[in-house]
Amino acid sequence: MGITHRTVTFVLVTCALLVAGAGWVAWGRGGPRSEPVHPTGTVPIADRSTIRGRIAYSTLAGDIWVMNANGSGRRRLTRSGRGNDFDPSWSPRARAIVFRTSRGHYVPDRAGRGAEGIFVVDARTKRQREIEPRTGGLFPDWSPDGALIAFSGLRGLTGDSVHLMTPRGKHVRDLGSSGAGECATWSPDGGRIAYCGHGGDGNWAIWVMNRDGSSKRQLTHPVPSSPPGSGGDSPGAWSPDGRQIVYSGWHGDFDLFLMNSDGTDRRRLTDWPGGDGAQAWLPSGQIVFAHFTRDQRLPRWYLVNPDGSGLRSLPWLYGAGDPLDWIQLH
Repeated sequence: MGITHRTVTFVLVTCALLVAGAGWVAWGRGGPRSEPVHPTGTVPIADRSTIRGRIAYSTLAGDIWVMNANGSGRRRLTRSGRGNDFDPSWSPRARAIVFRTSRGHYVPDRAGRGAEGIFVVDARTKRQREIEPRTGGLFPDWSPDGALIAFSGLRGLTGDSVHLMTPRGKHVRDLGSSGAGECATWSPDGGRIAYCGHGGDGNWAIWVMNRDGSSKRQLTHPVPSSPPGSGGDSPGAWSPDGRQIVYSGWHGDFDLFLMNSDGTDRRRLTDWPGGDGAQAWLPSGQIVFAHFTRDQRLPRWYLVNPDGSGLRSLPWLYGAGDPLDWIQLH
C-alpha cells in the first residue's frame, strides 16, 4: 500500500508508520500482551493446529519476512538497510514475492503519489531483481496465473492508474483507469481486477474491470468524508469463488463490508472501535483482517466468517505489518 499519496484506508496510514519506524518489534512468546476487547467480549484465540498457509509480511525494521500461517518457520528474505521494503505479494506457487521498496533506481515522484521501487525476491535463494518502470510504481499484486503483475503507475502529472507488466518488468501497459487508480486486487480466476479510484475529489470508490482493462464499472459510491479525501472504500479480497468482495468502508471508522462482485447486496461485517482492513479470504471461507486502534503502530490480526460469526484472534502474528499476503497452497 501507499505511503505519501492520498488514501482511503487506515491500512495506508500504517505503511507510512512503517516508513517512519526505525526499531525492531520483538515477537515475544505469546504475541501482544493484550487484545482489544470486542463489544461482545474478549476475542477467543484461533486454534493453531487448524491454520494453514504461508504468509509474507514486513516489519517495522523495513524488511520482508515469511512464515507458516501458524507462526512457525519465520525467515527473513530482505535486508533493506536504510530503505523500507513492504507490501508483499506471493507468486502463485509461493516461489517468489513482489514487493514495494524505497530502494531502487527511479526518478523522484514530485507529484507525491508514493511511487517507488518494485522488486521481486526469490523465496528460496533470496536473490532480488528490480522491475519497476523509471517512474516507479506502487501496489504490486501478482496475478493468479503468475504471468503478470498489476501495479499503480504514474500518468505524468495528472494521476496514476492500474498498469500491468511481466514479472521481469517488461511489456508495461496502462489499463487506462480514469482519475486515480490504485490498490489493484486480482479475482481468483485472474479474469478481473478490483481497484480503488476517484475522479479528483479524493473520496475513493471501488471499481472493477476485466484483465485487459475493458468493462470498467464503479461498484461503490462512498459518502463524502470530512475532511475531503480522508475516507472512501478500498477492496480487500475476493471470495474464493469470485462471487463476493470484502472491502474497507469509511463510516467514522473503517469497517469491513461485503458485497457481490457486481456491487449488489452490500452489508457490514464488522462494527467496533478502530479500523479494519481485509487481507485474504481463505479457501476455508474465513476472512483474515487487520484491526487498528488509534494509538497502535502495528495491527492485531483476526479471522472472521463471512456472516460475522467465529471471530478469532491470531496473536502470534503480532509484529507483522499491514499489509501482509497469505497464500494457501493445495
